[in-house]
Amino acid sequence: MDKRIENITTEILVVGGGPAGMTAGIYGARSGKKTTILEGKSSRLSIGYDLENYPGFIKIDSRELLGKFREHALYFGAEILKGDALDFNLASDPKFVTMRDTLIQARAVILASGRPISKSRLIPGEERLLGMGVSYCATCDGPLYRNRMVLAVGNTDEAAEDVLALDQMGCSVLWVSGDDKDWQVKRELMEKIERTKVVPQPKTRVREIVGEQKVEKVEVEVSGEIRELEPAGVFVFRDIPTDSFYTKSGLELDHRRCVSVDRFQRTNLEGVFASGDITCGGMQVISAAGEGCVAAMRAVSYLRKKG
Repeated sequence: MDKRIENITTEILVVGGGPAGMTAGIYGARSGKKTTILEGKSSRLSIGYDLENYPGFIKIDSRELLGKFREHALYFGAEILKGDALDFNLASDPKFVTMRDTLIQARAVILASGRPISKSRLIPGEERLLGMGVSYCATCDGPLYRNRMVLAVGNTDEAAEDVLALDQMGCSVLWVSGDDKDWQVKRELMEKIERTKVVPQPKTRVREIVGEQKVEKVEVEVSGEIRELEPAGVFVFRDIPTDSFYTKSGLELDHRRCVSVDRFQRTNLEGVFASGDITCGGMQVISAAGEGCVAAMRAVSYLRKKG
């Protein structure tokens, strides 16, 4: 059975739960606007290190500071959701952001998802064929491939859960680890997969996704042997290269693949703002927080003018 999609409506959606995102959430919620923070993957502050010279603290544990940001946002009424954004429609009014099993509708969006993922981590052909057979969202695109063979790439518990979802939607799934490592998945999840028609193939590196207007074939390497597969679609389950989604949504990026903003943290899309490392600004916690504040105040001003 297909998963049910939950629908959430908010005024300001903040994508990212680091210092920029949490600060944006604080100022958005304190202004009286319904504010939702999509926390996503953990901020680098959650690693835990001695953070020095943040105003008010000569030295503070980074996790403690992030916790204070979070408590502050919750105090003013911000809602915090766990999970990653898997698709964006930012040029529309309202805007839409899709998670694994949630569709969020927002009047304004503040992007604060951290430093862009390195292009070297992308599979050749992955970015070019995004939306043309390459997907990061099983719930969103799985039904398109019912009764067809798809290649699922990923080596985590979350990847295993998405593979199970694809199987439940009626896809014929070949699941590869994507690298030369064995599965890094809980035993109970592997046991569930063993009871399905999914074909797991560990220690399989994906070399290239090939195609012009759609996925035509995938080149993989198994124990030094090169093979060609012909799936109808490719689902990549790992850290999301959000900059690919941003360009697809019409956002302008600079030569560093950072989101371009003006001095008020406005992007080229109306009602869309960006702050923190994603803009490649000061790359400091204090500058990220400052940008989050500016972005939120400008988002609030934007909503008030729209009425």
